[in-house]
Amino acid sequence: MIEKKSVTAKQKNKNDVIAICMACFGYASYSVMDALTKFLSSSLGIFQITFIINLISTIILAVLIIKSHGTSGFRVKKPHLHLLRVCFFLAVPYFALKALNILEMTEFYSVAFTSPILLMFASAFLLKETLTKIQIIMACIGFLGVLVAIQGDTASNWLGIAYTFIAVLLLIGNTLVLRKIPDGNTPLAISFYPSLAFTIVYGAIAAPSYTVPSDPQWVVLIIAGIAVLGGQIGCVYGFTKASTTSIIAPYHYTQMIWGILLGYIMFDHEPSTNELIGTVLIMYSGLYIALFSNRQST
Repeated sequence: MIEKKSVTAKQKNKNDVIAICMACFGYASYSVMDALTKFLSSSLGIFQITFIINLISTIILAVLIIKSHGTSGFRVKKPHLHLLRVCFFLAVPYFALKALNILEMTEFYSVAFTSPILLMFASAFLLKETLTKIQIIMACIGFLGVLVAIQGDTASNWLGIAYTFIAVLLLIGNTLVLRKIPDGNTPLAISFYPSLAFTIVYGAIAAPSYTVPSDPQWVVLIIAGIAVLGGQIGCVYGFTKASTTSIIAPYHYTQMIWGILLGYIMFDHEPSTNELIGTVLIMYSGLYIALFSNRQST
């Protein structure tokens, strides 16, 4: 009996490590998408960019699903949960864009990065998942790292803050629903329907002012579409395969690391001392949670 528990614990730890790696890959992919979207936004509308990159992702996902599982791969268990998740997902960009029209980027992120901590508490109360003191402390350290990296700016416009919090709550709702989706739904199928919904809805919004991208813009759009695909699959796999939400949630902070790096490479933004200190805190909190979880499972 003891040996059986030991094997189970090792397998659980292995699954969590894979889930963490996939989630980190997903967040890195989303950071690439954000950077490329920012790069393109000076010449193309944001709704058109969102439509095209999700169309590319949808086509790739459809091909992968058919190749791997045939047309039966599009069938999902508990479709009402997928529909609810799509509704959460579709509303996020609306409120995020409204917030960004009011707030500075640093102000927006200072609110948006409350998401991991709020998600951890929400999963503990609503999904009855275990939350350790160490996870809470390290998540708070990661959040402190974000505040240091953005120089601790605070927003003065409460309407912008309200819009940002609504976007955060919608993301949390999306993730909680994702955790309730039963086994048997592949990450490809789970990723497909939100991508398809983005394509349809944002395609309709972008249609009246659509402009044909140039060849160089198409290259960037295709890369961004692949990045969306990586973000969707990575985060879906991470949150569906991890033993608890709190194992994955703090790694959302790694987007700040990639944001600083891509900002330096693509936009010549040299990281400040505060940004470097914040990055170290974020990396420390994430690594500590991973190592702590590993010790607890062995």
